Parts: sequence; structure tokens; C-alpha cells
Amino acid sequence: MALADTELRAPFAGTIAELNINVGEQVSPGAAVATLADLGAWQIETSDLKELDIARVQPGTRVQLTFDALPDLALDGTVTLIRPRGGDNRGDVVYTAVIEPLENDPRLLWNMTAVVTVN
Repeated sequence: MALADTELRAPFAGTIAELNINVGEQVSPGAAVATLADLGAWQIETSDLKELDIARVQPGTRVQLTFDALPDLALDGTVTLIRPRGGDNRGDVVYTAVIEPLENDPRLLWNMTAVVTVN
């Protein structure tokens, strides 16, 4: 086997956030072996924006972000997208809003719980 056939190349510069393979393992074509992250640009997605609240939120709406794990941190953010299709959350129709913080904090990690407050 040629050495070039054993290399993986990322489609963009980033940080390996998760590696799903061990040394010596064989991988099937198309299998995900790593999760590559751009840690310079964060997005936060809501999971509980109820249909009664959606009318006061639109792209461009300013929000404040707080984090359970970082009680001293509050960031301003902007809603960049609202997914047009709602989902069911225990009988409530909820929508996903995508929010971009206006600044970054090096203490933020993937999957941290964020509280989004509409200004």
C-alpha cells in the first residue's frame, strides 16, 4: 500500500475534538474517524424556543448568553437563523434558533449548557 493511501487530510484547519480510531485499526471507506472543530467560531442552538415565543425572535435579535458551568460569564449574541420546522418537546412545539456570540471565551467547551435570554 502506498504511504499516501494511509494519510487523512482535513478539509479545513481546525482542532481534532474527537478521535474514533485506534492505532492499527482498519477503517471502512466513508467512515468518520475524527471530529474536526473550528474553535474560533461558536454557535449555540436552542432546543426549547416555544411557538408562543417565536413571534418575538427573528434573525438579528440580540440575546444574552449565560452558562451553567461558568456563572461569572455573560456574553451578548445575535440570532442568525431560526429553523422553519418546529419539533415536539413533551407536547410543546419548539423551534431551534442558531445564535452566534459576539465574542469568544477560551473556557467555553462543546455541549456546555447555555441559557439564552432575549433582550
